[in-house]
Amino acid sequence: MQQPTPRLLLFLSLHRRLIWAPQPRQVMPPAGMGESIVEGQRVEPLGMSECCSHPVSLQDFALWMRKNIHKKECRFFDRDKSEDVCKCGYIKSEHVDEAIKPDRFTGQTWRKHRHIYEAPTDAFGDISFSGLGQNTGKYARVSTDTKPEILYQLLTDWWKIPPPNLLISVTGGAKNFHLKARLKKMFHRGLIKVAQTTGAWIITGGTHTGVMKHVGEAVKDYTLSSSVQSQIVAIGIPTWGIIHNRDTLVQAEGCFPAHYLMDEEGQGRFSCLDNNHTHFLLVDDGTHGHYGVEIELRTRLEKFISRKSLRHKGSNVTIPAVCVVLDGGPGTLNTIYNAMLNGTPCVVFESSGRIADVIAHVAGLPVSRVTIADIKKLMKKFFGQEYDGFTDISIVEWTKKIQDIIRMTHLLSVFRVSEDNHGDVDVAILQALLKASKTKEPFGIHCWKRQLELAIVWNRVDIAETEIFTEERSWKSSDLHDALFLALVGNKPQFVRLLLENGASLREFLQKDQTLRDLYRQLPDCLFRRKLPKSADGISLSHVAVEVKKLLGRFTQLLYCNTAQNNFCSMSEYNLSPSVSLFIWTSSRADETLRDVGRDFFLWAVVQNNKELAEIAWEQCNDCMSAALAANKILKKMAREESDTDEAQDMLELANHYERHATGLSVDNPVWRVLVCMVFFPLVYSRFLIFR
Repeated sequence: MQQPTPRLLLFLSLHRRLIWAPQPRQVMPPAGMGESIVEGQRVEPLGMSECCSHPVSLQDFALWMRKNIHKKECRFFDRDKSEDVCKCGYIKSEHVDEAIKPDRFTGQTWRKHRHIYEAPTDAFGDISFSGLGQNTGKYARVSTDTKPEILYQLLTDWWKIPPPNLLISVTGGAKNFHLKARLKKMFHRGLIKVAQTTGAWIITGGTHTGVMKHVGEAVKDYTLSSSVQSQIVAIGIPTWGIIHNRDTLVQAEGCFPAHYLMDEEGQGRFSCLDNNHTHFLLVDDGTHGHYGVEIELRTRLEKFISRKSLRHKGSNVTIPAVCVVLDGGPGTLNTIYNAMLNGTPCVVFESSGRIADVIAHVAGLPVSRVTIADIKKLMKKFFGQEYDGFTDISIVEWTKKIQDIIRMTHLLSVFRVSEDNHGDVDVAILQALLKASKTKEPFGIHCWKRQLELAIVWNRVDIAETEIFTEERSWKSSDLHDALFLALVGNKPQFVRLLLENGASLREFLQKDQTLRDLYRQLPDCLFRRKLPKSADGISLSHVAVEVKKLLGRFTQLLYCNTAQNNFCSMSEYNLSPSVSLFIWTSSRADETLRDVGRDFFLWAVVQNNKELAEIAWEQCNDCMSAALAANKILKKMAREESDTDEAQDMLELANHYERHATGLSVDNPVWRVLVCMVFFPLVYSRFLIFR
């Protein structure tokens, strides 16, 4: 005779109102809460998006590139000082044939705006760095006049980079400079940690020199030491006309891949691309050998990205941007100044050299104490021999900019390294962003809510605990509802627990049907989500109730009563077998306040097979044993229907987990489980014992 199995626990479920008798509720008007922000500016949609199930051919990509991305070329060869060199900087052989003797330009003097034209780009595709670990990336030669939305479409739609949750613009010394070992280690570790945990894009100048090289080395260290497959996105935006060995990148139909050789010894006054960056936008203005051409386009692209909404379910916050500064000269000072005028916070690293150290030494001082004489002394100290080439007029101009910079204390942060300072770079960067966010709107609850949203999107519970949930601020439950929704649909269980511990009321949060309906509409791709009908009006709770009833069995009443039906759900009889009948009682609308919102939360987590969220929700249920039994049955039924073997196995493991919760035992003997259920049934049914 076969031994009793855990399935007999269903006997207890029938007598313990496993049904979780639902209450009919009035459908509340839409609250507008939790709607996913999907924002994508499509210049020329060609069916190429992140949700595509099939790859687009290289021919389609090449066609789109040549139609939307352009280069610049000189159409009028006008000799400069050398017979073979044009005033654009290119030699005669690098001009198109019609540029050599153009009749339409006879008698004219070469002008950049008049004699440089756009043409379809001829350099794009994959780039392979030969001999250095075979690193590969993406690249494109783009005109200085390219619209930022076109570049963003290239990055996200065609190159498939996930939209960022944070934009880190690294600027500073373009020439090689020395970083102290401790600062270098902290910078490498902190930059990668903040990029990895937040899903950030790192943008640099992209060459194998100066601060760009340090960023590349940080990416390399992460790649070599990390077992995680996630890629750090490091986008290099250099000038096309200063790239050494750029001829190997040119191919009208694209190179897949282009084999690029880094030749630092032979590069002369030019620069090699950094082999540790992942993507390159090579900015072309039609000239050769001129540095800084990319600055304007890079600024416009960063500004465009920072104005886009975070593509995170439930978030209404725009993508935050931060400028990180190491070393640097007068050009870097202009970059810092312009960034802060645009509201972008800057983190300056002390002891990294030159302009970074000048700013670090005067930061925090009253503006009246920052004089021209003081700046001269600091410039001479940190710039060394380079100081001799500075004019008095330039120093006066730089002093005014430095004074303006230190006035904007909310946007300026200095990272200092000392023997007793073990601060993390990633925390300093995120703290700078939070500090800057306080100024974007009046200081109050909206400011705090925005900071909390950023912490959730970055998945940094530590930042929320130390910077947001402090003693100086008390939260009402309603203030945390948006954040709780964001944490739930973003699968951030640590944040869900933190919010519940700091005042979020689950009953108030799920008071409106609209909120629960929005949660189901934001379910990830899973078996239960695929079961729900795809209607023009979206998912309704009645759809959810029908599918849950199928999973629990026909003895189950619909969880969410249709409000169009009678307001009272009275006693109903369901014939389970010829010898068994079950009476299920549900109360009237007068008892609606007793509705178990923990049940709704738990069910939502279980049907998506989310163990961590389900465990938090189970603790919130009024009837934990019935909830565990229901989860056991739902998960086992879904496991039989799931085609993915691994997912089905996870469901069975979670089902067994809640079976142990239901019995309160960890033993594997099914006979003991049945006996315990039968012995404790009278006590449980009479509510003498309550399982929590």
